Amino acid sequence: MRIPTPAIAVAGAVWWLTTRERNPARWPALLQGDIQRLVGDAREAMVDGAHAGKRAEQAFDDDLAEARSRARTW
Repeated sequence: MRIPTPAIAVAGAVWWLTTRERNPARWPALLQGDIQRLVGDAREAMVDGAHAGKRAEQAFDDDLAEARSRARTW
């Protein structure tokens, strides 16, 4: 007998939730808090990545400007 994958996923999710909180009435709030933290972390990572990309672009532009200035003064 083969158990469908969604049933295994649901059973795993229920097992995971019961290890964290035994009262099923509190599961929605628990999941909502986890999701909000994950979204906040993803948003922070995107902002940090954008800032890092901007700094890298500026550093490249500075290096390129320096190389061009040295190339013209020979």
